[in-house]
Amino acid sequence: MRNIVRRPDGRRVHVARALGQLFVCADGCCCGLVQDGYAPVPRELYHAEWERRGLRNRVHLTIGGCLGPCALANVVMLLFEGRQAWFHSMSSDGQVLALYDWIEDLVRAQAWSPPPRALAAYQFTASTWEARPDGKPVDDLHLRPGAPQPKACRVPPPAPACGVEPSRLVSNMEGAIAVPRKNGELVFEAPWEGRVFGMAVALYDRRLYGWEEFQRSLIDEIAKAENEAEAARYYERWLASFERLLVDKGVVEPDELDDRTEAFEFGERDEVY
Repeated sequence: MRNIVRRPDGRRVHVARALGQLFVCADGCCCGLVQDGYAPVPRELYHAEWERRGLRNRVHLTIGGCLGPCALANVVMLLFEGRQAWFHSMSSDGQVLALYDWIEDLVRAQAWSPPPRALAAYQFTASTWEARPDGKPVDDLHLRPGAPQPKACRVPPPAPACGVEPSRLVSNMEGAIAVPRKNGELVFEAPWEGRVFGMAVALYDRRLYGWEEFQRSLIDEIAKAENEAEAARYYERWLASFERLLVDKGVVEPDELDDRTEAFEFGERDEVY
């Protein structure tokens, strides 16, 4: 039997039904953006292997824009026989080949089977109808009746508390830890950068730690950066060193940081300045 669809111009078209579809994020807000420090997406290999393995009309391939989980990069999503699998950090040729090997196994069996071990570490869940790969329960608090909706971003001035002049604290920060400036003024590329800068200064002003301690923590974080592009994301290193220092000082627990981050990300908590 043919799957006939009549177009608005009257032409009858037979639409081949596929077993699945592979979506590759290659042009999103972070996927493949090497200029921002993210790994490239091997998009040519995705297409070449799809053609070489003869998957056309079996598993369709879509290489395009954002798939949604923007806290992750180089995301891939496979739909197959009514099931769904998400993967993050799909940046190497080996990962692409392992993905296609698995897809070929699915096509031969025409039935779902779990991803291979080579991909298991990169699998995650992004839809309510799919269980977590590790079997742990999930409570989607943002879907509960009455949950607060995400608010529009309000850009605050990055001024620290208690009248502390930022230049007094950062004037001796040189070399790799020198704060970004333009024409002598501090530069923040996004609102959160100004906020985390102000928070670090404000908590120092409350004597929760010494500024030299914060600088040592920042030096360590920048030194741990795996490559120059990662180190270039200065305020991500600033945030990591700030969080680590708060944990080391017993101000917060690691689980508290994770819970608070998720609450803001999912709109369960309004931004407060």
